[in-house]
Amino acid sequence: MLVTEQYAKQNMWCPLARVRWKGSAVAFNRVNMIRRNRLFNAAFRTFFPRLHWLFRAKYFRCLGSGCMMWRREGGNSQRGYCGLAGTPIDVGLPDQGR
Repeated sequence: MLVTEQYAKQNMWCPLARVRWKGSAVAFNRVNMIRRNRLFNAAFRTFFPRLHWLFRAKYFRCLGSGCMMWRREGGNSQRGYCGLAGTPIDVGLPDQGR
């Protein structure tokens, strides 16, 4: 999906983002907190959305051109895509013999 870098930074989730707790030996892509922490996080996100972005949500968002996987469309275009899944042009074209 070709999007502008600003749109990607504001709305897209990075598939390579990992969360690691201090006491755990593994890192996860998503976090399923215990009930008490989920309620606290929901309240924090509701009442302090800017602080939530500053402290938590920004670590999971797309970095745009700050990421090594970000690819520009080409030319002077301002659009780009996450290179992790390949080019959007290669996906779904019937004339390519794969």
